[in-house]
Amino acid sequence: MKSKLLIPFCILTFSQCAYLSGETTGAREGKSPAQLYSECMSTFSDDAKCKEFVLKSIPDADVNLLGQNANQTELEASAHIFIRSELIQSLLYQNKLYVKNKLGEPDEKRVVNNWAPGMEEWLYYKPVSKFAEGSRPDREILIRFQRGAVVHVGYTPPRPNR
Repeated sequence: MKSKLLIPFCILTFSQCAYLSGETTGAREGKSPAQLYSECMSTFSDDAKCKEFVLKSIPDADVNLLGQNANQTELEASAHIFIRSELIQSLLYQNKLYVKNKLGEPDEKRVVNNWAPGMEEWLYYKPVSKFAEGSRPDREILIRFQRGAVVHVGYTPPRPNR
């Protein structure tokens, strides 16, 4: 009699554990390198260890922008770089004039003949976008136009190896 009640109880317990642990494992907290650094500094107050922690947590973080001895010219240059997701949303389906006013002249222009007539690609090698505040800038931004409107915005993220 006791074994008959034990089996459903075990199954119910295991299913609840799997259900509850499944909710928390998929959710990942998205913090910027500056937020991680400030939280670490408020806890440990060690600049070198906090920069190392930020690099381990976010491989593409720019530690030169963190801390008391951060370079002011790099901070100002980093402030003018767009966040990647916001840039992609703002550029899609816009025309060439809008893109040129927002990002400036492209570093390279290419005509793509093998896909469809009227396709053109603009490449930006200068720092234009980054993943989050405090991240290193992307290596390359590719904007593909079809008949004068943006149909695709691609990017090459920074190298994870330092």
